[in-house]
Amino acid sequence: MILYFSGTGNSRYVAQKIAEISGDEVISINQRLKAQDYATISSDKPLVFVGPIYAGRLPRVMDEYIKKVNFMGTKRAYFIGTCAQTPWMTVQYVEKLCKEKSFALLGFNSVVMPQGYIAGGGIQPKDINDKILKEAEPKIVKIAETIRDKQTLPKEQPDKAIMSKVLNPIMYSMMISAKGFTATDKCTGCGKCEIRCPLNNVKLVNGKPSWGKECTHCMACIAGCPREAIEYGKKTQGKPRYYLGEK
Repeated sequence: MILYFSGTGNSRYVAQKIAEISGDEVISINQRLKAQDYATISSDKPLVFVGPIYAGRLPRVMDEYIKKVNFMGTKRAYFIGTCAQTPWMTVQYVEKLCKEKSFALLGFNSVVMPQGYIAGGGIQPKDINDKILKEAEPKIVKIAETIRDKQTLPKEQPDKAIMSKVLNPIMYSMMISAKGFTATDKCTGCGKCEIRCPLNNVKLVNGKPSWGKECTHCMACIAGCPREAIEYGKKTQGKPRYYLGEK
């Protein structure tokens, strides 16, 4: 059973690639959160959790979902993180989560994928992103084959602590907010931002998106807008978007 959380498509892509090789079923945590569905999940195969690394940890909404859900059957679990550079100390927080859920951790690995956090800048041109994706493929395949063969993944050693321990709490307390999102005149009112928001934080009002207070900065709304009609203050103006999947 593969469960993923994904804002700009990286973790969804990795989850689907793993499913193609392992033959496992895939569940979108985004859709479960959107439906407020915390129903019991039963699986005889190991659980595979795939999610992005937000400032050195898994997204809080993903972490909270896993804590709320009752998992029946297997207690074996793999965790895969997608990141732009390094997972920092994510593995230590994964180990803590596994202990709380009584999971037997079969390994934690990360996959370097294109940067999707446009609110923080640093989005690369398409040719560079294509190169990063191509270079990620062999590792994704190796991870998938390891899971298919029910082998243990090598546990990556944690990186420096400053991002996970210090900057992550600062990011959530000072940076993660929907206040900066606005829709420009290019908006056609298609509603894809509302559909894609996993926390139901985006609503169309008079044909234009309006943001509430529940935001996890997954960037699904701004990155997935087919008209590139959403901005986050002045930080995103004139910058390329990154969304892996159909807009």
